[in-house]
Amino acid sequence: MTVLEFIRQHPAQAVDVISSEGCDHVTPKRSMALARDRPEDLGVLDWTVGHSSFSAGAWHVLAIAPALEQGPELTLAMA
Repeated sequence: MTVLEFIRQHPAQAVDVISSEGCDHVTPKRSMALARDRPEDLGVLDWTVGHSSFSAGAWHVLAIAPALEQGPELTLAMA
């Protein structure tokens, strides 16, 4: 499940998103807007939810970056 899908399942609730890029607080008002509209710049909203918990009136979500696509294996040539 992506962060955006998580927010859409919990509209009108505050969500703290923690990722390797920092922390973002999504207010209940912004959560409602994200439940309605598709944002142009997804940023961490397109990342996978690794863990979530609810405390102190807000959801706390750990966002995990999508895996990078595997390219062809690199080989090291000895000179």
